[in-house]
Amino acid sequence: MSKFHTPTHEYRGEYQGADRWAQVYENAGGYDIMCFINQIYQGTRQIRGHSEEYAENAAENFVLGLYDKP
Repeated sequence: MSKFHTPTHEYRGEYQGADRWAQVYENAGGYDIMCFINQIYQGTRQIRGHSEEYAENAAENFVLGLYDKP
């Protein structure tokens, strides 16, 4: 069976002309956020020791470009 299952939340948007989205997955240790820009996987952020709302906010922040380096 795959490590990831159906996402609990998904966020989509456009930032600086790029299609961005993030999917939140719940697991036994917390939450994982899979991040994509223009159909290309950017990596997974692990959220441990925080609430589901915190993980959702982190996913939304990725979509809004708040983690991009200046």
